[in-house]
Amino acid sequence: MEFWKHEAYQIARKITSDHELHSDLVSHVFILMHRFDFNDSDLPAIFARFAWNQWTWQRSEFWRLYKSTSEPLFDVVDSNDSPTRNEYSETLANYLDLIPENEQERFIKEITKMHLCGMTFRDIKELTGISLDTIHKTIKQFKNDLHDYCGGDCKGVDVL
Repeated sequence: MEFWKHEAYQIARKITSDHELHSDLVSHVFILMHRFDFNDSDLPAIFARFAWNQWTWQRSEFWRLYKSTSEPLFDVVDSNDSPTRNEYSETLANYLDLIPENEQERFIKEITKMHLCGMTFRDIKELTGISLDTIHKTIKQFKNDLHDYCGGDCKGVDVL
């Protein structure tokens, strides 16, 4: 039990580079591991593996619960070794940062942000209960709205 008081937090700090969510990661991994019976000598290595996977995998439960909501959209994109931002990504960021004029526009942007953060249409459906057809139409409407926002100058670039 001493492992969970000190050593787990030290390992989590190293994995997260001392990110503020390191203590949440320890709690989350503890809940995942509590149903298994591990030897005390194996616990640090197994914890490190669980914690690393939860911290780095975008489809992990921890990522979805904590990291995807704790970092702005383009910080997440930049942290994944993506190419440097160009004029198209700047246009996309500027459009997403505009204050929506109505609830429909807010809905479209929020669904699109989920998709840009790596969620599949089925993931969005599970989270929101919205039909796949509606999600598809929403993303398509966003593309049209973004094209209009660019003044039709976004030819040949499919940002979504």
